[in-house]
Amino acid sequence: MKTFTLSPLKLMSLFIVIFSGSLQAKNYTIDHLEPLSWWNKMQSNKLQLMIHGQDISALTPKITHPDITIVNVNKVTNGNYLFLDLQLADTIKAGEYEIAFYRKNIKILSHNYLINDRNKNSAAATSFNGKDVIYLLTPDRFANGDVSNDNNKVLKEQSNRTKKGGRHGGDIQGIINNLSYLKEMGFTQIWPNPMIENNQANYSYHGYSATDFYKIDARFGSNALF
Repeated sequence: MKTFTLSPLKLMSLFIVIFSGSLQAKNYTIDHLEPLSWWNKMQSNKLQLMIHGQDISALTPKITHPDITIVNVNKVTNGNYLFLDLQLADTIKAGEYEIAFYRKNIKILSHNYLINDRNKNSAAATSFNGKDVIYLLTPDRFANGDVSNDNNKVLKEQSNRTKKGGRHGGDIQGIINNLSYLKEMGFTQIWPNPMIENNQANYSYHGYSATDFYKIDARFGSNALF
C-alpha cells in the first residue's frame, strides 16, 4: 500500500480549490441590476445601483478602475439585495467597467457595467408646463396595437373583454399607433396609467397593483418598446 505526503504548499492549494468550489456551489446570481446603464457628464457624478440576486449581500463588490469609486455598500434585511453608492470621475469615458464580487478574496461573480456618452443636447430638453394639454389614458382600455400579447402564460390574468374589470388588450403599440390622433385633438403630452408588471389574478388592467417595478407588463409590450 502506497502512502502519499503533501507539502504544506500543495495542501493549501488543494484547500483553496475545494473551498472555491464550495463557494461557487452556493449559486450566487445577479438577477437584476438597476439602472441597467448610465451616462457620463451628468450634472451629478453620484450614482446608486440596486443589485438583486441570490445571497448577493454575502459578497463584497469591488471596482478597480480609477474613474469609478465605491463610496458605500448598503445592505438591507433581505440578503438578496445590495445598494452601491458610486462616485464617477469627471473624466470617465463611455465603455464597460467591471464590478467584481468576492467572497473570502475569491472572485465569485463579475458584471460589466455600461457607461454611455451623454447626448450633448439632453440637458436642453424641457418638461411640461402651463402651455401643455395633457391626456390621461388607461393603456389597456385605449387601443390594442398588438393582439399577440393580449395573453401571457406566465402572467395570471388573461384577456376577457366580457368580464367587468377584465383586461381588454390595449398596449404600448396601440398608443404609438395613435399618437397622430392625439396630436390632432390638440394634446401635447400623454399621461398613461402605470405599465409596469401587474401579475395579479384579477382586476389588474389599471396598473396600480405592481409586482415588478423594473419590468413593463408583457401584455403591454416590453421595456425596449416602452
